[in-house]
Amino acid sequence: MIVIAGSFRLDDGVTDEVMVVCKEVMQATHQEEGCHEYIFYPDPLDSNVLRVFEMWENEQALTNHFGTAHVNAFRESMGSWDTSEREIKKFETDSFESM
Repeated sequence: MIVIAGSFRLDDGVTDEVMVVCKEVMQATHQEEGCHEYIFYPDPLDSNVLRVFEMWENEQALTNHFGTAHVNAFRESMGSWDTSEREIKKFETDSFESM
């Protein structure tokens, strides 16, 4: 299992326009094989921070995701956002359990 967690600091804040683009890529990504979770959400304590959380079956599923048209469109939209900070972490695990 691959887990991605991170954040982007958007100088103009997490606007409605940002969330529209995020929802579009989330909807398309949820249809991808190997995607268990994929979500962008505004940080409830800081309106300038956009958080991301992803869970993928394996590395190949994540690699395939990066080559999709909806991710390319998302990246293009992100290019117009003034982002002053970005932190993305990738975790790999062989096991997990429900709590």
